[in-house]
Amino acid sequence: MSRYNFRRTHHAAVAKLADPATSLRPMAARTLKVLRGGGPLTSDQLTTHLARHGRALRPATVHRALGELHAARLATADGDGRWSALPPPQDPLLDAVDLHGAHDFRHTFATWLEDAGIPARVIDEVMGHEATRRTGQQRGSAIGAHYRHTTAETAARIAAAVQERLTVVLQVAEQS
Repeated sequence: MSRYNFRRTHHAAVAKLADPATSLRPMAARTLKVLRGGGPLTSDQLTTHLARHGRALRPATVHRALGELHAARLATADGDGRWSALPPPQDPLLDAVDLHGAHDFRHTFATWLEDAGIPARVIDEVMGHEATRRTGQQRGSAIGAHYRHTTAETAARIAAAVQERLTVVLQVAEQS
């Protein structure tokens, strides 16, 4: 994945956490906008309102959009069939997350690999860094770094270390 695509994906994920409406299909997003601005409306009223600013809509199209909004917990219907917008769902666990940008993931990745016992020079190579000096200890010369390469076994250890950490992250996420 290119740096641009990674950043684009990261920003889209953060925006979706802040407001799930950002990932809606266009018709559902338009419907939600009308509900947020116009108060409780029936599906027929929504169909009429949405058709005013464009081509005629089929009621089934609006029903699909309302179903999408209901599934995302962004809209609800009362007993009279009137739909209202709901505020975006909030997850208190995410309040403690302080994301500064996509670069945070590089720090996490490097930390996971170091915790798994992957040698520093291999971490540097995988992350695209030059040969480095850490805490005053020489970790190999620039020439040595040029001739050393990551073996298939080390690459497998890296993949296993990342998979192990992701498994823990996903287990924690499922408990939330």
